[in-house]
Amino acid sequence: MEFEVALAAVRVEIDRRLDGQLVVPSGFLDEHLREHSQVRSLLDDKTRIRLVRHLETIYGTQQGTGHILKGDFKEWYPARKSNIEFYYWRRLQVYWMRFSDLPVRSIRSQDAVTDEILGLLGDPHEESDWRRRGLVMGHVQSGKTTNYSALITKAADAGYRIIIVLAGLTNSLRFQTQQRLDETFVGRPSVEDSTVNRLYPVATALRGVEGENQVIRQPYCGTTQRSDFNTGAIGTAGAVEGTFQDPILFVTKKHEKVLERLADWLGGLRHGMPLEGPMLLIDDEADNASINTAKDPEQITRINERIRNLLACCRRTSYVGYTATPFANIFIDPDTDDAMLNEDLFPRHFIKSLDPPDTYIGARDLFVSSGRLHEVCIRQIPQDYHDLLPLKHKSGHEVTELPPSLIAAVREYMLTRALRWLDDAGHHNSAMLINVSRFNNVQQQIHDEVYRLLVATREAIDAWARSPSWEKSELLRNLKATWDEEYADTTPWSWDDVRVVLAKATASIDPRLVNMRGGGIDYTKAPDSGLHIIAIGGLALSRGLTLQGLTVSYVLRNVGAADTLLQMGRWFGYRPGFESLCRIHATGDMIADFEAISDAVEELRDDLVRMEKIGRTPNDFGLKVRQSPTGIAITAKNKMLSASPHPVSIDLSCKHLQGFEVFNDAECFRKNYEAAGEFVDGVESDPACRYSDEHGALVWTGVSARRVLELLRGFRSPRLEFVVIDGEHSLVLDYIADRANGELATWDVALPYKHSNFIDGSKLPLPFINGSGRYCRQRFNGTSSSRSSGIVKFTEKNVVAEPAPWDLIYGEDPKRLERVADGLRDRASGGEKPSKERAYLMTRNRPLLVLHAVEYRLDSRRSEDILLDLPEGMPAVTLSLAFPATEVAPTPRIYAASVRFRKLLKAANEEADGEGDDEVIDADD
Repeated sequence: MEFEVALAAVRVEIDRRLDGQLVVPSGFLDEHLREHSQVRSLLDDKTRIRLVRHLETIYGTQQGTGHILKGDFKEWYPARKSNIEFYYWRRLQVYWMRFSDLPVRSIRSQDAVTDEILGLLGDPHEESDWRRRGLVMGHVQSGKTTNYSALITKAADAGYRIIIVLAGLTNSLRFQTQQRLDETFVGRPSVEDSTVNRLYPVATALRGVEGENQVIRQPYCGTTQRSDFNTGAIGTAGAVEGTFQDPILFVTKKHEKVLERLADWLGGLRHGMPLEGPMLLIDDEADNASINTAKDPEQITRINERIRNLLACCRRTSYVGYTATPFANIFIDPDTDDAMLNEDLFPRHFIKSLDPPDTYIGARDLFVSSGRLHEVCIRQIPQDYHDLLPLKHKSGHEVTELPPSLIAAVREYMLTRALRWLDDAGHHNSAMLINVSRFNNVQQQIHDEVYRLLVATREAIDAWARSPSWEKSELLRNLKATWDEEYADTTPWSWDDVRVVLAKATASIDPRLVNMRGGGIDYTKAPDSGLHIIAIGGLALSRGLTLQGLTVSYVLRNVGAADTLLQMGRWFGYRPGFESLCRIHATGDMIADFEAISDAVEELRDDLVRMEKIGRTPNDFGLKVRQSPTGIAITAKNKMLSASPHPVSIDLSCKHLQGFEVFNDAECFRKNYEAAGEFVDGVESDPACRYSDEHGALVWTGVSARRVLELLRGFRSPRLEFVVIDGEHSLVLDYIADRANGELATWDVALPYKHSNFIDGSKLPLPFINGSGRYCRQRFNGTSSSRSSGIVKFTEKNVVAEPAPWDLIYGEDPKRLERVADGLRDRASGGEKPSKERAYLMTRNRPLLVLHAVEYRLDSRRSEDILLDLPEGMPAVTLSLAFPATEVAPTPRIYAASVRFRKLLKAANEEADGEGDDEVIDADD
């Protein structure tokens, strides 16, 4: 019995037995095939095993609903959902459930997630003007198109009438996207030829569910698979005075002329007056050519301007960016006000992070050294390409021959075709990717060389592969050598099994240019034996394009941007049943960069989860991404206008870092108090920490850097050095972490107190520890900060600690510190003489953390308009850090800073030097 026929029959049986149940019991699928299936007698063991594996993917895959940041907005969709007459979404859902390989839980996840997203878009029944802006973060090759296909169908059902999808920069990607939406939303091929009456399966998916006589509905297509938007072909598209009765779909490239034509056409429908819409604009790969990238913030790049003009065509619009590398979107300045071109594309209303299914293969699976597929799949390209295909070359570079490593990679692909044939999967689409140049001329030469290689190898296969004398052929010996190196020990098949099917398995391999010249790949026209291509290209292979069944990749590129590098990973995604056959050939630098970039992306996703938990919005300060240590840009330079990657390090050698400012917010006061209390409890219970009461302070020595870092992560301060941007990193946290296993491994900690000399007779008991006669220090001369009305200072100066040497002696011998510090000052001359504070810092052997629990008041003479929001009876808690000299040079870290973070940096650099100020260093100096 044919596999696909058996699969379709068994799925109907299983769906009937499960009756909506999501959890499939262990062993259920195998038991059904053995004992209950009506076709069980027609299945041999091999087919049954294949069916079980395939069905496990469909019914056993897990997928969550992700995480979201959003502002205050009354979601309209939940209340109206039951009143919407779903048609486009219902037929897509039925099609997915009955006729696709999408896992059941993935379909449920898409349903829930798109409900959530739709509810955050504008209500199409709301008559007043509105604009909504959002971003959806997926993973490379994880199914973002699937998600926005579902969103589009629901939006059309809910009342959106103008739907525009910006499908990247290339013709091939636009074609692929148009085709996908034809298959999921339109229901027929969008072609100019009116004689084409073919329907896609989604169009008839409701038949048998809703009745055979149901009228098939279709949206109007303003673009086709063959051509982008063209005013000569569209007419009025059924618009009556600029109002569309049915949804109209446009799938366009991000080309300024195309977008200009579309905006002009829409704008002309009502003679320059805004249309009713509503419009949904989906910006696929939204960080690519969609951002305000002009060097002058008042000048807007042409494509960004065209997108804004499109949105200005309607008075009710929703913009949703989709991307797997959202760095640049996050850093569009949310405060920019371009009145002429409407607001920018910053996702101010929501950012949704999608969870991939658990079958997804991502960067951490492949490129992290401990990843489950790293050893199996990753191959470092040897130094055999420098003379033949140098990383840096010009468009006129002449390709005389292929590097041996590329030739071997082509042989790998040929072998995987044979292995898939032996696994009865030879008819499934498959691909090899070759991305070694951005120039069409060079790509053409590579194509020609690969074609010659294929012809010669297939001739040898036809002549020798089935012969017992195959070893007489050099090309067969080369294939055998590749087999021995890559697959002999990882598959159940032998070389003799492989070589006898090589001819059939490799006959249909077709080298194909995928670029502006070569066009796209039409999988709907694949023969029954499948499409098996070696895709050769550059940009078109680096963004969005899906190569079905991608097995072997060979990449030689000098990439300078993290998002570009990550998007080159066409190999991410799903490889059911053949993941162990896949090979990725890349340079050592690129492999290392991928590992670093995957960490950066995951950090960003972790940031979003943490921010979601505390109720942050997309506009809040915090989405900051660190660049990889190998120096690749976090995104292309022309896209970082409002968040340029900025190398920053902080030199804390012999510095006294003081938290002399605090947020004037009861919750922040409480959080800092609780964090300090938990810290003291931990130190008190740690047998490694030694306790003493000396020099007016409770002192612990032997405190680990881990405990200090944990305290700092939970400490809230407006001071730049303490700002924890992503839950894990700040300037001071990174500085300590860099030395946590060395010179800053062990800390002294002090909690100073008072016995007498209280102002106004007020006494506040020292918190965190039992004991009578110890009271909080007093700071009654607090002031408001000039930086913000929501920030207050503990004193009128930029200090909270007592003057040197008092709060710098704890944990060490005060007499030794005094003797050495005085000696340093005495031996110095003129301007080289260190201050007393610096001399003590230069003398200390260990770092010191001082917890300041103070009875705190504002000086009414200086802060008469400020009301202190400190809970009654609670001391204000802050801290100071005394760092000894370091032998470790400051480590520059490149932070792609949001607008707010850069303003904070600028303010820090502009501050006049004062007591205890820390030096923020530009790493480029």
